[in-house]
Amino acid sequence: MKAKAFDTRLFKRILQYTRPYKMLFYGVIASAVGLAVFAALRPYLLKNTVDGYISKHDASGLLFYIVLMGIVLVLEVLSQFYFVFWANLLGQDIVKDIRMKMFRHLLGFRMRYYDMAPVGQLITRAVSDIESIARIFSQGLFMIFSDLLKMVAVLGFMFWINWKLAWIATLAMPVLVYITRIFQRKMQVAFEEVRAQVANMNTFVQERVTG
Repeated sequence: MKAKAFDTRLFKRILQYTRPYKMLFYGVIASAVGLAVFAALRPYLLKNTVDGYISKHDASGLLFYIVLMGIVLVLEVLSQFYFVFWANLLGQDIVKDIRMKMFRHLLGFRMRYYDMAPVGQLITRAVSDIESIARIFSQGLFMIFSDLLKMVAVLGFMFWINWKLAWIATLAMPVLVYITRIFQRKMQVAFEEVRAQVANMNTFVQERVTG
């Protein structure tokens, strides 16, 4: 059966593993929000610096904005650091819980199951698929959430500064969404093929080693 590109029910089941780590989860969300705000605020400060002080040769105002931009840059770097650190830490904690649960589940099987089941597929489920779940939290879910927040913040500043130019800039978004959807489907097919090939390779190696 072909898996869907995004399974909401499966995603909710995986998200339940974040419950024991609520503070860490909220920390990731807070750092993502801060990262989006500071990333959108820095270009706006640069605009005000160029238009209001550099063009008018105002040295005192320019110095103030340079210090302010430096503070915003430091806060953005700190938000980025804690976002990546906490997201990876959360992903590893969740993977640890899933591995322990899966190991207890595998211990409950009879020996007949291991005689019939291909070892390569078991290794793929226990290693590769679990690492894919870890990447959902460290490189997938929260990265997408952070990028979406950045887009919302940038669009908010754009419409606030000049809504006409902002509308023109967003005309290409439907085309980008359509292209992204096509790319998502192609990647899903490629991912399923890679998983199948990895399982077959592990089975082949295990059978050749054990004879």
